Amino acid sequence: MTTNRPNRTAPQSSSPANAATPSARRSPDDGERRRRSPVSIGLIVFFGSLLGTLLGVAADFGDAADTFERVRRLTYPELCIVGSNTILGDGIAMAEDWARHFEETHNARVRIEGVGSVRGVETAIAGGCVHVLAMSEPMTDAQYVGLTSNGVELTCAAEIGYDVIAFVTHSTNALAAVNARSLRGILVGATRNWDDVGGIDQPIRILARPGSGTTDFVLQGVARYSDPNLFDDQYFPPNSNYSACGSNNACLDQALAIPGSLYWVSTAWMRTQPAEYIRVLPVLRGDEAAIDPLRGDVDLNDYYSPMIRPLYFYILGGSRINDETMALAKEFLTYTRSVAGQQILEEYHFYTFFQPPRDVPVRLPPGYEADATGLRPVCVG
Repeated sequence: MTTNRPNRTAPQSSSPANAATPSARRSPDDGERRRRSPVSIGLIVFFGSLLGTLLGVAADFGDAADTFERVRRLTYPELCIVGSNTILGDGIAMAEDWARHFEETHNARVRIEGVGSVRGVETAIAGGCVHVLAMSEPMTDAQYVGLTSNGVELTCAAEIGYDVIAFVTHSTNALAAVNARSLRGILVGATRNWDDVGGIDQPIRILARPGSGTTDFVLQGVARYSDPNLFDDQYFPPNSNYSACGSNNACLDQALAIPGSLYWVSTAWMRTQPAEYIRVLPVLRGDEAAIDPLRGDVDLNDYYSPMIRPLYFYILGGSRINDETMALAKEFLTYTRSVAGQQILEEYHFYTFFQPPRDVPVRLPPGYEADATGLRPVCVG
């Protein structure tokens, strides 16, 4: 017998099982967010591209501005500083520091050429680009005549600081010091062996740089020897044992390598070399204690005065130099003699002109002599 059962339809349930389906988890806003997501991505891409473009434009603009500035600088007048290696180069960046600071405040391109004091004068006489002539020795009468007779005028002349010179020798030289009279005998060739001045039996070999202001300064001021052929390289004393070398580095290398050698050089430059290689030979005037100028600061009034020298700048004029460039050259001289310029000079172990040593004369060309009060003009005309 078949029993008819009612057709039951299971009621919909809100059980947790049904709530777990994906359709049950969607909120009414899900579809809208899904419809917006391609737009959002597009905006992100768009703004990212825009930002990259703007950054590229900014970089290009910076490059363009830098290029424009470099091109603009080419229109500035060139200021040529030429002469003494002691002042302008040879491993000392003092002149470059001066030039960089000067260019920051002036529309000028500063060119530095350390060719030596004598060569600097020769360049100016020959009509080369020289607006500021740097010399580490006083200008001689012959040099002054050579300049003025070739249409080069001196519009300014002044000392910019002081330098100390020292003699260096080979490390095996046991001589503790040399007196001034004996040193002069060595430099002029009257003394040719170290045993003649209290050293060992060894020939003296003197190294020197022809055309160098330092060489001329020592020959004239210490050896008291002057050669009339100023613009020749043949100005070493006759019958003396001199060997020419081309640079401070080359001369020092030989002095340290060859027993019996003797060389002189600026102590500011010597401080750029390894101290353990340098053997200074002090010079004595009497029975005073020997002074090593590489051991701390030196009181210039205690040092052997013929080996202290003023450093000079000369501002050149004449028909070949226009008024704008001459004015810039005068401003450069004023800057180097300012507190800021002198601080840079001291950083490189030179001595400022603010405290001049006793017994070291400043020798300047005609027209720049001190007046009755002791005041010397820096520029004339």
